[in-house]
Amino acid sequence: MKFLVAGLAAAAILSAGDSASQVRKGRLAMGRDLYRENCAVCHDIERDKAHSRKLGPSLNHLFKNDTLPMSHAKPSRQYVEVRIKFGGSLMPAFAKRLTPDEISALLEYIDSK
Repeated sequence: MKFLVAGLAAAAILSAGDSASQVRKGRLAMGRDLYRENCAVCHDIERDKAHSRKLGPSLNHLFKNDTLPMSHAKPSRQYVEVRIKFGGSLMPAFAKRLTPDEISALLEYIDSK
């Protein structure tokens, strides 16, 4: 009986891990789609800033870089979230176009690159 209970508990843990993995994949896919629809016209994510030919800075390895492309501040999720919501000198604001959950998924996608 103990083995059956332990086996069921282990199966539940593995199943929860699989569910979390599926949720993450779904959020990354959602973030990718949002990036393509809203960001790709101005920002590269596959090329570094030296090879980007887009108007906005490259987002390639954004959170892994020592500084942000234009402000030269330390990369932080909060700073980038504010820029997405309220825009910048040339960047439009997306607070009225994207929900908080969509912005979060977009940040997760950018962070994964």
